[in-house]
Amino acid sequence: MSETKDTDPKEMGPATPMHYITQLLSQIYLSINGPQHAEEHDLLVNNALDRILEMPNSLNESGRILSEDDCVIKIMRTLNSKPSPNGNREELPGNVFLKTYTQFLKLKTDEKRREAVMNFLLDILESSYLHPTTMKPNRKVGLPLVPDLKLPSTDERQEDPRYMMSGGQRGGPEATDNLKEVLSERLTGSYAHSQQQQQKEQDQQQQQQENGASYSYDPNLSSAGLGQDQMPNYTEDLQSEKYVDESLDMVTNALFSFTGIQGKYLRKDVITGRFKLDTTNIKLLTTGDAGLMLRLSELGYYHDRVTEYADPSKGFSALGCMGQALTCFLRKELGDYHGEVSLLHDQVNAFKKAQRKSSFSPREAEWQDGQQEQVTLFKLLAWYIKPLHRMQWLTKIAHACMMKKGGELISVVWEFLDNGNPAVDKLANDLLAAMCRPLARMISQWMLEGNITDIHSEFFVEALTDVGPDRLWHDKFRLRIPMLPKFICQELADKILRTGKSINFLREVCEKNDLVNDQGELKKIMESNAGDIFSYTQDTKWHAAIEICYQTTSKSVLDYMVGPHKLLDHLQCMRRYLLLGQGDFVSVFIEHMKDELEKPGTEIFAHDLSAMLETSLRCTNAQYDDPEILNHLDVVAQKPLMGDKGWDIVSLQYVVQGPLATMLEPTMCTYKALFKPLWRIKHMEFVLSTKIWKEQMTNGKKLRKMSAEISRASYRLHLFTSEIMHFIHQMQYYVLFEVIECNWVNLQGHMYHATGLDEILNAHESFLDDITVGCFINSTADKERHLETVFENIIALEIWQASFYKECFKEQSAREELEKKIAESEREGRFGLTTEEKMERDQERKMFEQKVIIACRGLEGISCSYEKAVSGFMMGLNSSDDPQLQLFGTRLDFNEFYKKRDKNLSKPLTFEHLRMSNVYNSNKNNAIGSRFVINSQASSSSSPAM
Repeated sequence: MSETKDTDPKEMGPATPMHYITQLLSQIYLSINGPQHAEEHDLLVNNALDRILEMPNSLNESGRILSEDDCVIKIMRTLNSKPSPNGNREELPGNVFLKTYTQFLKLKTDEKRREAVMNFLLDILESSYLHPTTMKPNRKVGLPLVPDLKLPSTDERQEDPRYMMSGGQRGGPEATDNLKEVLSERLTGSYAHSQQQQQKEQDQQQQQQENGASYSYDPNLSSAGLGQDQMPNYTEDLQSEKYVDESLDMVTNALFSFTGIQGKYLRKDVITGRFKLDTTNIKLLTTGDAGLMLRLSELGYYHDRVTEYADPSKGFSALGCMGQALTCFLRKELGDYHGEVSLLHDQVNAFKKAQRKSSFSPREAEWQDGQQEQVTLFKLLAWYIKPLHRMQWLTKIAHACMMKKGGELISVVWEFLDNGNPAVDKLANDLLAAMCRPLARMISQWMLEGNITDIHSEFFVEALTDVGPDRLWHDKFRLRIPMLPKFICQELADKILRTGKSINFLREVCEKNDLVNDQGELKKIMESNAGDIFSYTQDTKWHAAIEICYQTTSKSVLDYMVGPHKLLDHLQCMRRYLLLGQGDFVSVFIEHMKDELEKPGTEIFAHDLSAMLETSLRCTNAQYDDPEILNHLDVVAQKPLMGDKGWDIVSLQYVVQGPLATMLEPTMCTYKALFKPLWRIKHMEFVLSTKIWKEQMTNGKKLRKMSAEISRASYRLHLFTSEIMHFIHQMQYYVLFEVIECNWVNLQGHMYHATGLDEILNAHESFLDDITVGCFINSTADKERHLETVFENIIALEIWQASFYKECFKEQSAREELEKKIAESEREGRFGLTTEEKMERDQERKMFEQKVIIACRGLEGISCSYEKAVSGFMMGLNSSDDPQLQLFGTRLDFNEFYKKRDKNLSKPLTFEHLRMSNVYNSNKNNAIGSRFVINSQASSSSSPAM
């Protein structure tokens, strides 16, 4: 005998309905009769095909017609009732029929024709089993005789365990599942159509993945919305639940509470949000189970809290990009947590399925119980400790971050680091790493491109849009201190600010675009190492990239300003001319302008002053300076006030433009304020040396004949002038040398060793601040007020001296006129004067003597006012905290001249001295003559009355 072999469909030609009918008949005969000769097998198949071809409409004849599904199920059960020839389950007749039927479904055939074929095949099987000893023609289509078949008896079916497991058919649950799968696919359409639709859906999904899409629409969804899935049989599921252990119901409710879902035993409190036991079902629980469920439900409460903080629509979330990073981190934590809870659900469901004993034999049910491990409340209690601890800390962190943004938000999370718990430390570290990514992106964009993308105002660098390019370096960008993270020190924040500021300066003011080399590599390092921002040590890759970027940008700006724009030369020029460091220039400039300076302010014109400035520059060593630098120097006349003279409105200024204006414009106000007291000192020196002292030397010889009458006043005038000149010379020396020159030397040292432009500008600002203190500007101890009183007394002395010498020369002229008249009378022979002329001359002499006495009193008043002002000034110097000012006070009173006159100056610098000096300086309401009162109006009230 030779066994027939299945023909591979792939080796045959194109598949046709007749081809599959022939193959189906061959498999049926092989399953019924077993292996036989090929000639007999082919004869039976050919006879059946001939009969079908002779009567093609026999499939549509009326009769007992069943549905296709019923026919397939009955055929499967009937064929699987016969054991497999080789004992293999896959080779059971029903399984072989199912494979052939699956291939038959791939053809696009009419459903009615397919249903008729199934009925036809079912009739063949029924005829074979109903007539086991004889072979009769089929009752419907007259097929050839079928060999004898023996149907197993009822007892044999009950004794066969495989038959019991399959619910009355061989093949077991696998054959049933395969059958259900094939039938479910057929119910949604033909099998071939479903295969094409699946291929089409796979192509659509692949195309959507390439295009970035993540969702698709299935037009073949059923009305129930389940697509190709069969509707579940809820009746069978409910019936099977009676075999499940009731303790699993409590476990399921506990699992529901883990994700915030209410169940049979647990309900949410409306006010607190915590779970509580259901009053209607609490009687079904024991005391221990109730306590365990309440304890387990605490995890669900914290889960709900974290869910609220992770939902921006609730209004509890953090703000800004860093707040979004926090929200994404919370959602990721919730997703991982839900995955762990889902695994517990799957474990409980698997155990429930194993408990449904109605579907298995006792032996198999016992085996299933051994394979699945039951989930109990105690096991959940052991599991939930770690998630509970993590959810509690997430809730605490999210609550602390509520309604915060930017650096303030990151600082809150940073405070949770290093609390002693490694798990919390890792949680905070991971959270900070996620939240610092937007911050690292902002910093890299600012330091490499000079741009700020901060729609939520959370970056610690702020740009003021209403500030122009001329104030870009000093005022346009600044630190937003509340948004500065606590783990970024002030020094590092200043470097970040200066780097972006330098890039904007080079791009907008200097019009340079080649800013930072290796920009892409630095950006990659900054953004990929965001977790290094909050490192305790600044030796990470991120800090190294920040330092490289800062050094590169600072050097570019420094080279550009010191090289082409000659920043250091301009600072030197401002010091020499605005701070009067070029001595020969100042003397020549005042000498050329002395006539203009004595004029009223309304009679001075700027073009005349400019010509005098050019002349002064050509006559001094300034002519050897760089002409480009000198072109920035100019002289201006301010708007005069009532009574102002040229000395009050004329001043020098330094005009800067372009990048220099951006750097130096804010300091021009300081230079202007410093020029005023320095110019004032020069004015006093000019008055004392050129006018007062020079007039005294010249007029002393001319008035030698009147020395007897004016000797007292002249002697006091010479002493007072020497005293004032000593004070002014010491003041000028201290300001120009000890203050300006010494601080300038320190500034030069900082400029030559500077690595960045900000270091030069900061040193320059410190230089100006020190000079401001040394020049007694904005003094808190009334030193400036006392000094101004001294200057007013010098002007008053000039006026007094001019008036005094005017009266002296008038008296001298009268005496000379009298002598001429006497000499003329002698030549005429009259020999002398008349009595009236003698009496008139005697009266004028007495009046002159009286005026000299009054002038002496006026000079004493000026001297008294001057001494009080100097005493108050020296009191402020001695009580100052600056040792340089204290030494200056000692130099002014090197021979203790003022200490002998004012006992307060001889007291030690104790608390009582400081207190008394304050009382001394604040008492302004006493009489002018008291030497313990300083009155700024003394000079005006003590003007000489002649």
